[in-house]
Amino acid sequence: MDNLDLKERYMEYQFLMQQLQQLQQNVSALEKHINDLNSLNENLSNLKDSKVNSEVLMPLGSGIFVKGDLKENKSVLMNVGNDICIEKTVEGAKETVEKQLGDVVSVLEQLREEIENTVQKLGSLQHEFEKLKKEED
Repeated sequence: MDNLDLKERYMEYQFLMQQLQQLQQNVSALEKHINDLNSLNENLSNLKDSKVNSEVLMPLGSGIFVKGDLKENKSVLMNVGNDICIEKTVEGAKETVEKQLGDVVSVLEQLREEIENTVQKLGSLQHEFEKLKKEED
């Protein structure tokens, strides 16, 4: 292998390492999203079981809550994008969340396969580098 081939292989190795890091970051983000969706699904289940006019804590964001009274436990307002909300039954919202969860899990599985393929390519390149080093010695 000449110097040009070696440089190309090394550049490929660096590119794959960067790609692997990005894939791992994406996996972490998707795992967090899955946890959020599971939590949302559980909260929707709890809402159904909550009594109307009972006191509840409503999240404002970042761990800040305000006390309030539950006026209804049969429907929710759900953001469908572009700050547009629609009213859905709790069951309808749960179905939407479960579909989103399935979609995210599917993407996560694809990313894990990509990670596995990238790791195999990196291992192959690393083996080539080790073989070249032994030949030089």
